[in-house]
Amino acid sequence: MLNVVICGGYSPQARILRQAMRNVVRCGEVRVITMCPALAGFEKAMEEISSLDPASTVVVDACEGGCGNQGLAKLGVKPKAVAIMDKYPLVTERNIKAAEERILSFIKEVQG
Repeated sequence: MLNVVICGGYSPQARILRQAMRNVVRCGEVRVITMCPALAGFEKAMEEISSLDPASTVVVDACEGGCGNQGLAKLGVKPKAVAIMDKYPLVTERNIKAAEERILSFIKEVQG
């Protein structure tokens, strides 16, 4: 199973990312993990993130701020790959679908 770490922000890009990931998990064997609880200092979440296998962990960040990737770095996990989503000014079904397609393509590329 592939671990997909995402940010959990409230920008339009982050909201699109979260909705797209809800659709992606229906399509395959992926486990979505958000960095928010670990970055907030919740010990159980920090332990979960720290124990991730880097070979089966990727990051999909909503923007170039890279919250997911930076959070993993803070906990000593180097992901197999990182994708940064395109910028979307509005949360629309069209943009969610575009993000979903981008994420699925990234996952297929990573899985080979």
